[in-house]
Amino acid sequence: MKRIIIYIICAVSAVGMHAADGDLFPYPKPTDDMTTLVERCDYLVSQFWKRCDFKSAMSKKDALNSTFGDWISFMPYANADTVHAAIDRLLASVAKSGPHTLELARMAESWAHSDSADVYSDEIFLPFAKAAAAHKKIKAEDRSHFATQAQIIENTETGKPLRHLEYVTPQGETRNIDNLHTQMILVIFGRYDSDAANLARVRLSADINATALIRAGLLTVIYLQPGEATDEWKAAAAGYPEDWTIGASPDAREYFPLRTSPAIYLLDARHKILLKEVQIDGLLAALTTLRQNTGI
Repeated sequence: MKRIIIYIICAVSAVGMHAADGDLFPYPKPTDDMTTLVERCDYLVSQFWKRCDFKSAMSKKDALNSTFGDWISFMPYANADTVHAAIDRLLASVAKSGPHTLELARMAESWAHSDSADVYSDEIFLPFAKAAAAHKKIKAEDRSHFATQAQIIENTETGKPLRHLEYVTPQGETRNIDNLHTQMILVIFGRYDSDAANLARVRLSADINATALIRAGLLTVIYLQPGEATDEWKAAAAGYPEDWTIGASPDAREYFPLRTSPAIYLLDARHKILLKEVQIDGLLAALTTLRQNTGI
């Protein structure tokens, strides 16, 4: 409720309005001449932690966590450059402390990168994950966790090339995506025992647009088991479409978030990610448009 009130205070006219105070320290107060939502949120995001005594705040973790969530809640309405600079300043202020850096990374993961996150954002979470992963005063287990999260984000950034995708064929051959150069590449992670993944696979295999694009040599479909190449998977994979590339990716969870079933990525010829974790309905609509644009 407090977070909703803070947003309303920030969003409405600036006249006579001030930002609410937090549990740990007074929040910054935008001036009356800041009349737009972006201006006010830029100010709140950039000035938020100036009155925070982190040595004291870290002993009140529940209050600090709630306060951190308030800060995150303003970020979607602020300029990206402001958000990046504010995150960098916050991390720099605790850089000498492993425990403080770790605590901030955990809060960032909770507020911006968990299934229950109010503001889900790779962009917000990544600097915290990288800071924790690189900090020598943080336990190896925790560093490894955040290193994996950072690796996943950097491997699956929309608009950037997919950095890693290695898989094993049902025949036991190890291959990677570097050998594929069609105009479009569709990467699908679907467990053989997932009803949702199997339904999506059937729908895609029956789609006339996907079939036409594959036959024209414009589209490659890679359907991957996120895990080991077990005998059960091999038996199931024997019934998959013959014009698809089939494989198992044992290290998939180290490079892909796999929050959905199936997890679908559409790449261009240079392996840049065009669509990320798209739903099957959205994918089929995209394939319809792609076929129309090619004229086949």
